[in-house]
Amino acid sequence: MQKKILSLIIITLLLSGCFHNNSGKVKLNKEYYNDGSFIKVSSNQINKLKNDVYILYTYNNFCTFQIPCEDIFSEFMKKRKIDFLSISFEEFRNTYLYDTVKYAPSVIIVSNGNIIAYLDANSDDDLDKYQDSSVFEKWIGNYIEI
Repeated sequence: MQKKILSLIIITLLLSGCFHNNSGKVKLNKEYYNDGSFIKVSSNQINKLKNDVYILYTYNNFCTFQIPCEDIFSEFMKKRKIDFLSISFEEFRNTYLYDTVKYAPSVIIVSNGNIIAYLDANSDDDLDKYQDSSVFEKWIGNYIEI
């Protein structure tokens, strides 16, 4: 009897390993694979999305980039038919995500309440991702299933 139970446990572990996503990438909730639009949300809505996998764009009311980063992100979104949630930075400060992301604009990949990755507007390392759609697409493709 113990051998049967042990065999069953081993088979279950082997099968679960075979079907596991080993890419390390997350799949967004299906409602975010649409037409490539920004969906305005409030801090209350963000704080309630603890079980969702989504991309959040937080923005300022001004832009210091040569090419507005919103245009770069929109190009990617339209091409890949992926919607981003969108929130002003002022409103974003009322979310739990502000504990980690302190600057805007930013694109934040969130999975089940945890930040997977984000663009840091205060880092020179991320500047090209804000200004080149193909560089942005490559970056985001490291984290989500496109």
